[in-house]
Amino acid sequence: MRRMRLVMLAGLLAAVGAHLVNRPDAAPPDSISLELIRYVTLGDRVQELSGRVVIVDFWATYCLPCKKEFPRLVELHRKYAAKGLAAVSVSLDDPTDEQARASAKGFLTEKQATISNFVLDEKIEFWQAKLKIDGPPCVFVFDRKGRLVKKYHDDVDYGEIDRIVADLLR
Repeated sequence: MRRMRLVMLAGLLAAVGAHLVNRPDAAPPDSISLELIRYVTLGDRVQELSGRVVIVDFWATYCLPCKKEFPRLVELHRKYAAKGLAAVSVSLDDPTDEQARASAKGFLTEKQATISNFVLDEKIEFWQAKLKIDGPPCVFVFDRKGRLVKKYHDDVDYGEIDRIVADLLR
């Protein structure tokens, strides 16, 4: 049952899209967007990235470890996007709180996160159940076929993620 859920999550997340093609020069920092997205739509979008290695980083502005490690996601994007990496950030900040969304966008702009950036438009209990976490940080790494390679929760190791991504891109 647990494996089935992971496969479903991998399929769902292995589904964030054609407009998520993540080129290092994709957008200037002043045009960084932060799109409200439902969990199901996020899954569809990630699945559309099939053929690319995908990192999905669930984070929040209230999460200090998330904010500390986030620049590593941006760095990986810059390093590997041209080789087939798609980086996706998903804020778990309260989607109904305009100030929280503005803070998230400001953080993304400051970090020059020219990747696909979303705010999950779901209640906390919903995403906690779906992602099987109490809170961020949480990072999923998928191979080119959309299969979940590794899930990190709490203890996100971007050094290890870099090595995994490099191997998957070979």
